[in-house]
Amino acid sequence: MDLENRSCAEVIDLHNRSCREKFKLAKNTNTPEDVLRELAKDPAWPIREQVAENPSTPDDVLRDLAKDRDMNVRAKVALNINIPLDVLQTLAKDEHEDVRWYVAENPKASSKMLVMVYEYEKSLGEPDEYIIKALYENKNLPYIAKVIIETLFGDML
Repeated sequence: MDLENRSCAEVIDLHNRSCREKFKLAKNTNTPEDVLRELAKDPAWPIREQVAENPSTPDDVLRDLAKDRDMNVRAKVALNINIPLDVLQTLAKDEHEDVRWYVAENPKASSKMLVMVYEYEKSLGEPDEYIIKALYENKNLPYIAKVIIETLFGDML
C-alpha cells in the first residue's frame, strides 16, 4: 500500500507510540480526526480524556466517549465546548458529581439542562457544593433559579 492511500493513523503508527506521544496527539487541536478516533479507543483513560476535551474531536467520537466507563473521560466530554447539546443533556443526569459539575459549568448548557441538574442536586440528601456554585454562576440559569439557590443554599455560595 502506498503512503498516499493510508490514513493518518496508519502513517503515525499509534501502536508504537509512547503514552506521552499519544497524550500530546490527543490534546493537539491540529491532530487529524482519524487519529483522534483511534486514540479514543486507547486503553489508557488519560489518553481518552484528552481526546474528550479536544475541541477538534468529532461529534460521533464525543457521543461514544460520553458512555465511557471512566468518569474522568465523561467529565471532559461534558466540558468540551463543541459538545452536541443532546450529549450534554444526557450527561446532566450522570451518576457522578464531577460529570454534572462540568455540565453545570458548560456555557452551552441550556436553562432547561441547568434546572435539571439543580433538581437532581436538590433531591440528594446533601447537594454537591461545587455543582450548586457552578449552577449559580452559569449565565444561562434562569433568574428565579438563582433566587431559589440563594434562599436554599446561600451558605454554599
